[in-house]
Amino acid sequence: MNLYVEPGHPDAGAPLLAAIARALAAMGAEVVIAAGDDNLIRSRRADDPGTRPFVIVAAGLPNLVHEFAHAIQTGRLADDYGLDYSLIPLDLRVSAQRRLLWEELACCVLACAYAPASGDADAWFQEQVEIQGVFFGVSEGPEFVALVEATRAAHPDELPAVMEAAYRAFAQALCGVGATDAEAEPPQRLTFESLWERYCSRLPAWSLASR
Repeated sequence: MNLYVEPGHPDAGAPLLAAIARALAAMGAEVVIAAGDDNLIRSRRADDPGTRPFVIVAAGLPNLVHEFAHAIQTGRLADDYGLDYSLIPLDLRVSAQRRLLWEELACCVLACAYAPASGDADAWFQEQVEIQGVFFGVSEGPEFVALVEATRAAHPDELPAVMEAAYRAFAQALCGVGATDAEAEPPQRLTFESLWERYCSRLPAWSLASR
């Protein structure tokens, strides 16, 4: 057992929760689900349950999907995904740092496709996207939109490739711990473009004038 869910949590018993926990166990992690908790990957502490070297803490299944998407994209577990915080704000002229933007956006999309919070994919996408700007030295909303738009325009093939690889790796990881092909597929295979367009459409009209 590597899955610890607080009593009464609404996601307790979800098949996807158990499947992701099995996949993370194979990578060397315990999973702790507690409403209102942080959402992160970290090395185990003395008071953590289980014995595996890492712990994934998440407030619920949608948050765990996001964290798992990070883990399967990097292919390993590390504190805060191994991000070197001294690099912040990340320099999107550097390929390796630009890839971190694409991976973050892929996490946002997969979390919506597999387990949208409260069943509302658009609201969950917005919540996830609007915490990303801090990594790139911009504010949420229009500034982050402008940054993403400019970077996509300069490197149009990169995000689609990362998105496709993320969907494929996520499904393969679930199949690797016993899920059928059908169970490993998301309830809805959402695209970044559709979620992003709807997100941008909800921003104040004046903020989109530069798009």
